[in-house]
Amino acid sequence: MARSRAVAGAVLAMWLFASGCTTLREVPRSEYAQLPERKGARVETREGLVYEFDYVEAGSDSLTGYRHRNDVEGPVDQTAVFRIAYDDIQLLSTRRFDWYRTGLVGGTVLAGVLVAGLASSNKQEKDSGNTGGGKPPPPN
Repeated sequence: MARSRAVAGAVLAMWLFASGCTTLREVPRSEYAQLPERKGARVETREGLVYEFDYVEAGSDSLTGYRHRNDVEGPVDQTAVFRIAYDDIQLLSTRRFDWYRTGLVGGTVLAGVLVAGLASSNKQEKDSGNTGGGKPPPPN
């Protein structure tokens, strides 16, 4: 029983550890074309429109965004393609792994698992009547 709880705790910890410890970070305008492709991009235009793309490709004067469309029925997967000129972009952000947030979540989960394990072993020790071993005191 204790082993199944430990496995369940480990699975929960792994799920929390991998569950989106990412954050949107702004890409400076001077770095738009430095990488040929960026994944998980969000583009805000000067008109106030917001686009979420699976990935974007940087061209010489524009950004091309690609978004997989799974709301369309049919045997063929469809990808929406949208081209935005650099001059029309107000803000470009990409999803990046956030080590600080991941460390906080992972450390908290690990501490919780350790505390639960120690409390469980302490309870089992008390239930078995073992109070730490040693000889009983001599009678008076």
